[in-house]
Amino acid sequence: MKDEARWWEMRPAQSSRAKTYTCLICHRRLLAMNPNTLLFPEGDREHRRHAHTECVAKQRKAGKLLTKREWERAHRPRRADRRSWWRRLFRA
Repeated sequence: MKDEARWWEMRPAQSSRAKTYTCLICHRRLLAMNPNTLLFPEGDREHRRHAHTECVAKQRKAGKLLTKREWERAHRPRRADRRSWWRRLFRA
């Protein structure tokens, strides 16, 4: 993908206008009248991009198109010990 963003906001889209877009992922033509997905890089609605729903599904399955929540979870600092303070106290 040309526009590299850390995370994406996405929603389904479809228009009644006979307009074409270029898919952000595969760079093929996309008819606005067909169901597609609208992507917002890091929630920036002014830089929205259209993509085939199938292309988005493949990228999501490959782990390359993360939502904000998924990105935050992946980049959250790890805790050294996830056990409760009580269990750490008694080394259980």
